[in-house]
Amino acid sequence: MDDLIKAQKNPAHQMTEKGRAIEEESFRIVDQEAGPHGFSPLEWPVVRRMIHATADFEYKALTRFSQGAVEAGLKAIQAGARILVDARMIACGLNPERLRLFGNEVVELLAHPEVVARAKATGGTRAEAAVAYAWEKGLLDGAIVGVGNAPTFLLALVEAIRQGARPALVLGMPVGFVNVLEAKRALMEAPVPWIVTEGRKGGSTLVVAALHALIRLAADGGVDTSRAYREG
Repeated sequence: MDDLIKAQKNPAHQMTEKGRAIEEESFRIVDQEAGPHGFSPLEWPVVRRMIHATADFEYKALTRFSQGAVEAGLKAIQAGARILVDARMIACGLNPERLRLFGNEVVELLAHPEVVARAKATGGTRAEAAVAYAWEKGLLDGAIVGVGNAPTFLLALVEAIRQGARPALVLGMPVGFVNVLEAKRALMEAPVPWIVTEGRKGGSTLVVAALHALIRLAADGGVDTSRAYREG
């Protein structure tokens, strides 16, 4: 019974002993090879999991946090905030068991009939139409928004923020070549908490990794309890 209670409260306890050992060894290697950094004890677990998910240490240099971004994300997750994403890949990548810890609903709107119809009528992208629909339906305020695919989604989101939308946290990590840099710069000037990967790099995998790190921190009460971090 005690093990069941632990599994319900902490996603780490859902892993097998061997799986947990592999993850902790991976984190130890990341800590060792990454070396010194200027991230806070709440920020580094997010960056570390992004590196772990991609085997790309460049994210140590590319990842930026607004003041208090992680704290805002943890508060929102613990309050059961919805998670609005710009790609089905993100929704599919998020662990349902972890989402159930705090009752966080994942919303992805690009295939919604009203969104598709709006995009066809306006000649814009479905990503832009999805943000407009979410803003009209009151889905942005208090939400965690994860953007790993479409810069147009992020640009539309920043415009909605300028008009008064207030998501709890924005993960601005779109990948690509067109409007990517502009979208990320615009987000970093917006009056909301954000986590951004600078430059062209990004992707759905990074958003999933960052969200899993935040959920784990939320489950642990805002403390990184992995052995790798304690020993690093």
